[in-house]
Amino acid sequence: MQRSYINIADHWGILAYYDVNPSDTPQLIAVLREFGCPEEDLEKTATLFDQPNHALTFNAPWARMSVVAIGWAENHEQFYASVIHEIDHLQNAILRYYDVAHGTEQAAYLQQHIAQQMHRGAGQCYCPQHLRYRCYH
Repeated sequence: MQRSYINIADHWGILAYYDVNPSDTPQLIAVLREFGCPEEDLEKTATLFDQPNHALTFNAPWARMSVVAIGWAENHEQFYASVIHEIDHLQNAILRYYDVAHGTEQAAYLQQHIAQQMHRGAGQCYCPQHLRYRCYH
């Protein structure tokens, strides 16, 4: 599992985890618990990454933080589909907290910034020896 921190102009933080697999679940649950994730959601998380192509986002507006976890994927397309899907959840939480309308330039730049930062984090999963993302098992 790779981890990165995304800083949104000192207004919001995102802990991003990539290549999450079943052995990483206890560590991820501990982080989610710190941010107040409800127990019923933690129970679902316990088995979420047993299968490929899963991801989650938990938002903690009180801390101006989000946790996003992208699980291991079967292929490149599925990995990035999960990333894009979770970016939408991240953007929605931040826009809602700061009362910024969707469809504005500010919203578009926020989405762009998150995408660029998540691409950097996901790039750590790239294995040049095999010319593929390590995230695909």
